[in-house]
Amino acid sequence: MVLGRAGLRLEAQKFALYLLVPITASLAFNEPSVQKAAADYFQFMKYPSNPKTNLKDEFEELKKQREEEIEWERKMAEKREKGREEHLKQMKILKQLNTARVWGVEDDDKLEQKRGWFGWLRGSKREE
Repeated sequence: MVLGRAGLRLEAQKFALYLLVPITASLAFNEPSVQKAAADYFQFMKYPSNPKTNLKDEFEELKKQREEEIEWERKMAEKREKGREEHLKQMKILKQLNTARVWGVEDDDKLEQKRGWFGWLRGSKREE
């Protein structure tokens, strides 16, 4: 807490805000007209538009839409997997090029001998 009157005034304002916000929200959103407007806007409950609606057809339509969504999600997952594999291949190539550039070695067998934390201790002679 901040010392002095400024700190006390700040704490009082924060406390008033903590009380004012929930009280105002409960008063504003407790009105029946606001609740009805929110329920209509966000469509909390959906009922058939009329009693003669064929629920079986509507269910089949929803099922078909869901199957299409699942198929689309599966295709996107495959596409992401292919992209991920391509990215990993590119990263592996870049890593090999970078280590070859750092060590000055073109052959992978020579590079394997120089890898590790203490590879620099094995000898700093470069074979030509």
